[in-house]
Amino acid sequence: VAAALLGPLVVTLTWLLRGLAAGEPVLPSLSAVWHTLEAAALGAVASVAAAYPVALWASRRPSRLSRLVERASHTGYALPGIVVALSLVFLGVRLGPLYQSRAMLVLAYVVLFLPQAIGAIRTALLQVPPSVEEAARTLGDGPTRALLRAVVPMARGGAFSGGALVFLTVVKELPATLLLAPTGYDTLATRVWSATTEAFFGRASGPALALLLVGAVPLGALQLLAGRRSSGDR
Repeated sequence: VAAALLGPLVVTLTWLLRGLAAGEPVLPSLSAVWHTLEAAALGAVASVAAAYPVALWASRRPSRLSRLVERASHTGYALPGIVVALSLVFLGVRLGPLYQSRAMLVLAYVVLFLPQAIGAIRTALLQVPPSVEEAARTLGDGPTRALLRAVVPMARGGAFSGGALVFLTVVKELPATLLLAPTGYDTLATRVWSATTEAFFGRASGPALALLLVGAVPLGALQLLAGRRSSGDR
């Protein structure tokens, strides 16, 4: 805990105090904070929306094709972010309006972090007993309607967990954001990178500390949800 949390926090605060003493602009801009929250929220929502059909198919209708689709969705997660970003740059340049757009940036986040959302949602769906779907079918619902009305709402905790995981990962993501973000669309991660590349560690300390605080929100939500699940199991 000391090495992973207290050490970086002490170093960041030390450089923040040094930067303030030297009169450097250490406070993060509101635009960088807003862009970070916006990109993370859009990436989380889009990833959960894309993950739900795959997770439903793989968990409730298992087959060779569904397993193949689920495994294929992990490809982007296995690739380095810079590789995915460069491939999307190649695609975006040829599609014109999509290059350096928020849509292309969110697409990169979905490709990179979709497995996080799929895993959380699939785990939650597997915990829903088949009898729930069967009861909905006996009440007159078709297969699709039974899934949407009876099964999907019971897996909302998994969707929340998956969205929080993607949010937390997007907050600190750098390569894809650097290459695909619109011009002037700076985030806290890109601010830290640009300052540290020029050895302005005091200027980087403010955005770095804000990055820690922003990342603590979804992490706290995940811990709270895990605590509630443990209480429910007991």
